[in-house]
Amino acid sequence: MLSLKRGRQRGATLLELMVTVTIVGIVAAIGIPQMGQWIRNSSVNSAAEILQNGLRQAEAEAIRRNLRVEFLLTNEAPASSNIKTLSATINGKNWAIRALDGLVPLSDQNAAYVSGFLLKDVSSDIDVEGPASVLFSGSGRVLDSKGVAVASHQVYRITRTSADKALCVFVTPGGGVKLCNPALASGEPFACQPQISLSKCPKA
Repeated sequence: MLSLKRGRQRGATLLELMVTVTIVGIVAAIGIPQMGQWIRNSSVNSAAEILQNGLRQAEAEAIRRNLRVEFLLTNEAPASSNIKTLSATINGKNWAIRALDGLVPLSDQNAAYVSGFLLKDVSSDIDVEGPASVLFSGSGRVLDSKGVAVASHQVYRITRTSADKALCVFVTPGGGVKLCNPALASGEPFACQPQISLSKCPKA
């Protein structure tokens, strides 16, 4: 009969395990902080895109209904039940969209309520700096609180605590809604300059 020789099985030594654990620890120490910063910066991207989409939705709704529609920041939780009484707040934590009859919300709260969003759903420490509200006419142009066409851009700046990134969303007087990065040089795609100065949209 042929005899089969078994090869000697060799496991990892204690020294090899210690070296492996040390390497993993070094990689984690380097990578985890960078991963955390990436997550924070990504949440700034998400919040800015959500705000941009909200403004575009408000403009589209104004044109579709051919009436005035307001996009507003608020510290309250927006819903159809309170859409008529929501207070527009500069640098508010949430946003809402409501349809107006002239300069006041429609009497039917279900018709007045268009949409709303809680920024804490992205992150509890997202900050939005900007006007309390932007009012779109039935043609999509931007009006002030008295219903008069504006001549300047409406700018929202989005940041997050400990993030090293800031983004801005701005609305032109004609109703164009754009997202930009103040850290990019003028002329680059998505740069804020020259349309929006660094004084209106500072870097992080």
